[in-house]
Amino acid sequence: MYATEDDQGLITLTGFDHASFKWILERFGPVYYNDSPYISDDGRIVAKTDPKKGRPRLLTAEDCLGLLLTWTRTRGSQFPLQMIFGVTGSPLDVYLKFARRIMIKILLQEELAQVRMPDEETVRAYQAAIKDKHPNLDGVWCTMDGLKLYIQAPPEDEKQSMFYNGWKCDHYVVNVFVFAPDGTIPCCTINVPGSQHDSTVADWGGIYNKLEDVYLATGNGKCSVDSAFAAAGNGHSVPRDDFLIKSGVKEFPRGTEAEVRLLMQIEKESTALRQASEWGIRAFQSSFPRTKDRFKYEELGERKRMIHLFVLLFNLRARLVGINQIRNTYKYIYV
Repeated sequence: MYATEDDQGLITLTGFDHASFKWILERFGPVYYNDSPYISDDGRIVAKTDPKKGRPRLLTAEDCLGLLLTWTRTRGSQFPLQMIFGVTGSPLDVYLKFARRIMIKILLQEELAQVRMPDEETVRAYQAAIKDKHPNLDGVWCTMDGLKLYIQAPPEDEKQSMFYNGWKCDHYVVNVFVFAPDGTIPCCTINVPGSQHDSTVADWGGIYNKLEDVYLATGNGKCSVDSAFAAAGNGHSVPRDDFLIKSGVKEFPRGTEAEVRLLMQIEKESTALRQASEWGIRAFQSSFPRTKDRFKYEELGERKRMIHLFVLLFNLRARLVGINQIRNTYKYIYV
């Protein structure tokens, strides 16, 4: 597949075209060959004592990168990956763990993949893109929603209660994502026990604080949310209902007919913008079907690494490949 130069096939298998795959490989290869695939007990990459010693690896950097990206694009048993890459189960697990750490290490240093709040100029560009689609939404630059991912039930009752969601009647980890009109995730909180509410996760993870900072910096930067996110102040210098626009409002304050119609139109457009967060959640899970599997319960941080890796790859894919419904809908163009 890599040798054919067929972008469509490589995107289907790995999520990236040949140009972006080579871009990643240039950064992935040096770390792959200089470090050992056998990570330390605390989960860190270990440098090789002597790169010239030892048996040569049967997997090249291209193979290992392809293995990792194909793993993110599949779900269920890893046996098909063994067949594709010619590796048995134990070495496959070793190289997947190794590749995940390499990828996180290199992407955290790359601006195209980083999860970071935008500067004021970028926020203004986001606001213009949204206002072009929704003329009555002044100052709105992003939208936010939560995602619950399945997890195995922990063995102890106390820990089970942490991850059990009574509304969904299953065990989850909760993640809250903010989506910008360019299709990227500028802010998120991940891997929180599933008993917590989306609004609580946004509060604990500092998302509300970051949205408030944008509002104060721009004077009107707002985020579109649904009714799951609270509008209470909670000690913030700015009430949350100033920098959050909530869809699903059923009652409007009294006023003239024109004022009520305007509020109804704002509500309609806010609900339409909220659909972008649904697209973002759908894109996240369809880009990485591995997130639909039930995560194993463990306390070594591997689950968090996986989700973190998916977020970084999601941003990189939105910026390099450009296959993203939010970005295409809001016609956002990088400058």
